[in-house]
Amino acid sequence: MELHLNPLIYKTIGIISFKLSSPLNIGTGGRDTRRDFLRIPDGRLLIPASTWKGSFRHLTELIAKNTEFEGMSKLAVKLYKENKSGITYTADKEKFEEFVNDFQEKLGEDNVKEILLDIGYSTDEIVEAQKGSQIGRLILPKMAEDFIAIHCPIGKLYGNKVLAGKIRFLNNLIKLDNDKVKMHIRPGTGIDRQSGKVKEGVLYFINTISPGPEIKLTLIADNLMSGEDDSKLFANTLEALRFKGLSIGARKSVGLGCLNLDNAEFYLIDLKHDENFAIGNPFKKCRKMDLEEFIEWLRGRNGVKN
Repeated sequence: MELHLNPLIYKTIGIISFKLSSPLNIGTGGRDTRRDFLRIPDGRLLIPASTWKGSFRHLTELIAKNTEFEGMSKLAVKLYKENKSGITYTADKEKFEEFVNDFQEKLGEDNVKEILLDIGYSTDEIVEAQKGSQIGRLILPKMAEDFIAIHCPIGKLYGNKVLAGKIRFLNNLIKLDNDKVKMHIRPGTGIDRQSGKVKEGVLYFINTISPGPEIKLTLIADNLMSGEDDSKLFANTLEALRFKGLSIGARKSVGLGCLNLDNAEFYLIDLKHDENFAIGNPFKKCRKMDLEEFIEWLRGRNGVKN
């Protein structure tokens, strides 16, 4: 069986330029204190890869829940749930238990066995689950959930307990305190949610940078395949970015951290046919696409097939 990252067939490098359209929260502090975060010793602001991944993933999750899928992709998205323990696929308990019962009967199928072996289950564990032994009954629900996870289009893009994500985001550095990027300190007070009144003795400060600077995000994607469910979902995510932008950082609910998409370029490397060694100099030798072209390629609408 070919897992989603093995063998590696396509590699994509994306450079997405955003304009900061509202102040970006870069730190908070209590009364008479100031606490910066995401700052490095030379004074630059670090936007970590985890911030980008979280914002993209949240947007993709919202889109996935309103997208029509078929087969296992449909089931995975329906059962998808994120909580403190991570990603699970038991959101609908009744639907999950129904799948577990049906899944036990499929354990004799070669393709199902192959997938389970590839993700780390032993032949003995599969046999026990198929027989319904005491040990097998304990293993079966986890085995079924892992089988769902490997078919999840959200998990394929960003990772889950079974899959490594196809998309990786790089850190960003923004130079502060120059003519274009100014830092401001804004005072604020706590609000009692029940009464709607100001809480006494609750004073804090928000460190923000002013709107205006360009922020360039670099992402690297492995094995995004034209026309696949996860690729189509990422295409929908990029399209949403084009029209609605993205929000990062804290205090998004009050309008901070809004980014508008300004420009995007994608460089596609076909590793199966990389006769010019484009992997060594992708920005000059491989196929370059703008945002619209890349979205169409992801959706499989331009005649390019894997």
